[in-house]
Formats: sequence, C-alpha cells, structure tokens
Amino acid sequence: MISLGMFDPDVLEDKLKAYMDRVKKLTGLDDDSSVVSQKLRGDQNGEWIDFAKVSDSEAMTVTQVQQFLKNAGFSPDIDVDGICGYRTTAAIRLFQEYVRSVDKDAGIGTPDGLLGSKSFGAIQAWQSAGKKANWLSGGGFQQSDHHRRGLEFLNSLRDHYLQNPTRMLQMVNAHSDPGDTLKVADWRFDPQDIHLVGVRKNAPDTEGKFDDVFFLFIRGMVFTFFGSTDPGHTSNAAGFPFLTFGQHLYRFGWHGFSNTNRIYQALKPKSRGVLVVRSKDRVLQDSDLDGGLSRNASINVHWGGKGFSADIGKWSEGCQVITGKGYINHNNEIVDCAKFAALNYSQLGKDQASGQYRTKGAYTVLADIVTALSAKDNVMHYMLLKEEDLQMSPEVTGMIEAARKQFGRIRFA
Repeated sequence: MISLGMFDPDVLEDKLKAYMDRVKKLTGLDDDSSVVSQKLRGDQNGEWIDFAKVSDSEAMTVTQVQQFLKNAGFSPDIDVDGICGYRTTAAIRLFQEYVRSVDKDAGIGTPDGLLGSKSFGAIQAWQSAGKKANWLSGGGFQQSDHHRRGLEFLNSLRDHYLQNPTRMLQMVNAHSDPGDTLKVADWRFDPQDIHLVGVRKNAPDTEGKFDDVFFLFIRGMVFTFFGSTDPGHTSNAAGFPFLTFGQHLYRFGWHGFSNTNRIYQALKPKSRGVLVVRSKDRVLQDSDLDGGLSRNASINVHWGGKGFSADIGKWSEGCQVITGKGYINHNNEIVDCAKFAALNYSQLGKDQASGQYRTKGAYTVLADIVTALSAKDNVMHYMLLKEEDLQMSPEVTGMIEAARKQFGRIRFA
C-alpha cells in the first residue's frame, strides 16, 4: 500500500530533507519550533507520519503513480519525484473520489488516500483504456460557461465597488497595512488563479448556521460547497470577529501550533493576516465599524465537521468553515459524502470496531482539489460576498438558489 510519507527506494535522504524544507516553507509548518522536524503531519489528532520506503512487492512505484496522476489530469503540475507527499496524496484521494462519484464505482471504497489493491486496479484499468478525467479536453483544461460567467460577474462587482465603495470597503481602502486583505483596486479575478467565493446569507435566523454557499473556481471548473462564514464563538472581549467583505489571499497550511497533538490543516491567510471587524452580539451591523478594522492571522478556511444539522458552535472564531456532508461537483451533480464524513476530529481515520474509514468528507475534497490542481503555487484568492451583492446578477442568484435546492436533498439525510 502506498500512502503519505512513502518514497521509492532510489530516493536519497537529502532529497527527503529538501522536500520537507519546501513543505515547511509553503505550509507554515516552520512557524513553530515545537513541530516535529522530519515527519509529515496527518489529519488525526497527534498523527505524525514517518517517511518509509515503498516495498518491492507493491504493484507500482510512487514515481509510476505520480506519472499516472499527472497524465490523467489529477495533478498536471505534480513534481514526479518518487515521494508521496501532500500533493501526491491529495491527487490519489481526488482520483478515488472521481471514480466513486463521477464513474459511480462504489467498489473503490472511501477516498482515503491509501493506495491499495482496489485503487491499483482502478489505475491499471484507466491506463489500459487510455482514460483521462473528463475535465480535460483537447489536451488541457477548458473553461466552462459557469466559470467564465462567474468571473465576469466578479469583475463587474469590482468595477461597481471601485465607483461605489461601501463604508467597510472605504475603510479597507484607507487602511495603512491591510495585510492579506486586498483593497478594491487590487482585486483580481484571473481565470488561471484559484478563487474561492463565500456568500453570506443575511437573515436574523441564519446567524451561526451552516447555510452559506461557497463556490470554488479552479482550472475552468466550478465546485460548490456548504458551510458558514459566521463566527461561532469568541474569547476576545472586543467581540466576535467578522472577516471583511472583499478579496483576501490564502494558502494551504496548518494552524493550532500551541499543541502539537492538535495541529489542523487549513487554508490560512497568506502571510500577515486579514482584516476583521468585531461585533458584540454576533450580528454584523454598520455601527460595528465604529470600532475600526484590525488584522488577524487566524481567520482560516477549515473543516466544520459533518455539518448541516447543528449550529457552528465553537468550530469557528471568525473562520470560514466548510461542512463535510456533501458538495456539488464540476458536472453540477450533488455528491453525498455522509457515509464516510466524520462528525469531529476524534472520528477521523479507521474505526477499529467497524473498519469504516472516515475523512472530513466534502472539505477534504475541496482541500484536495486546491492542493492537487494548483497550477502555480498554493495561493488562493478568497472573496467574501453578501447575498445583496448577487442582486446585480440574476444568473448568479439562480446559481445560489439551485445550489441550496440541491443541498436540500442531502441536508437532513
């Protein structure tokens, strides 16, 4: 079995060290001296993974797996280095999820990133048939209509707010050091970049609920997720932190360094933090801006549990949280992840009693897409909108309504 941390026998120690140095720099694992230096962080509490050589008895080498993933479209820009690191593991899970949800082959099992006999068999079947992921066309990725129209809308929104900035955006524009929050003039919606767009539902009965929609624009495709952009709790006397509306820069990384047993994978502010406004009562109002904007480095995009059936609670102190129960794929099909989506961190991994392997479900899919399909670096543009913004585009409003209707099919399943 090939999994995270495994490498081919011809990979030398200096190559492993160079890989770890690159990982630490890119993901922030070097932000704290308490982190285990030459081990890979796993998803489960306290899970640190040693590097280990691949056995000669395996059906494929890591290099062969990476070459397949590259050719089939699951990680076209992967470094074929013989090391099963984070990008390779993400691409393996993405392949498993594709076979499960697009090919409708339940025999592949849970998309767990563990490359065993079922997954090897699926790879060999794809190789024999010369098959590639259906998001490839004519040798590369093609921009879908949803992707094109979505970015056109975001560009028009930027033009609108350049001329008519809200009070919050005026404060962002005037801020002397906004960190990873971009001023309106700097908003960019390049189709070659990765864009995650969160849409906050504004209604008195929706605060702190898993009822916000997230659109992921990547490689010409659009995926849709559910979660919340509301803070669930706060330990700060100044009030609940709300991420400012607009565009921010994020990257793949880790948070929670104060305890090495509970370091969590997340999409983090790229470098110095994003701007937030604080509210005393968890309801964001214009009057809250009287307190000004402050920069915060811990407003992450991360997992929010299985989701849908409960308030966000302590999952979020201002973070943007994605639920695990389901998502809408690039074919605009609802995908149910409930059978293997864990409720919380304690359930992650293989349950010894039932044998069931549990992941973060839809959130894992989002993180894997961003990790495996990143074309340049691991930087993502995160745009936070409010539903009123969508009134400028009936088509985008329709996309939101359609997404909510589809999610309703699995929300209470």
